Amino acid sequence: MKFMIDLFSARNLKSFSLAIFAVIISAISWTNLARSSQRLVLEDYFRGTTTARGVFESKIAGVRREFTVKLTGTWDPRTFTLRLREDFVYDDGEKDTKIWFFQKVADDRYIGQRSDVLTPVNIGYQGDSIVFTYPVEVPLKDGSVALRFYDTLTQTGPRTVRNTATVMKYGITVGTVDLTFTK
Repeated sequence: MKFMIDLFSARNLKSFSLAIFAVIISAISWTNLARSSQRLVLEDYFRGTTTARGVFESKIAGVRREFTVKLTGTWDPRTFTLRLREDFVYDDGEKDTKIWFFQKVADDRYIGQRSDVLTPVNIGYQGDSIVFTYPVEVPLKDGSVALRFYDTLTQTGPRTVRNTATVMKYGITVGTVDLTFTK
């Protein structure tokens, strides 16, 4: 009987209540965290017009280039292909256009192609994020160089997607890209 009284003493009840409170708060935080990112579906998010703001940075070369992008996406349900036109404007006035073709080959897989990308790109999911890597032929004043991009796209809200990329040459990081898309 004394054991039962001690078990329900004010001190034990207070400790028990704090422990339960901590568990509840923890569960709420994990639930909110899980809801903060959604599974990105390329053809849903990028269909229509999207804008983006980003930066390419290379500490090795001492380069930092900010840019904006206007994207126009069209989905062809017959071929399961998203055509995504990207019109870049760099802060120094330079303009560039890239056109991606993303063919959906499974619920969780795409094949991507672009004229300056050297091979077809396998695109898949890691959790709710889309991940892919691809070699790009980058023009220089006196020729060109092949660089490898490692991209991750994560939907951070109903109207925003964040794209981070590591740019490598011979396994060495030569730059990074950080870009936020907005609908």
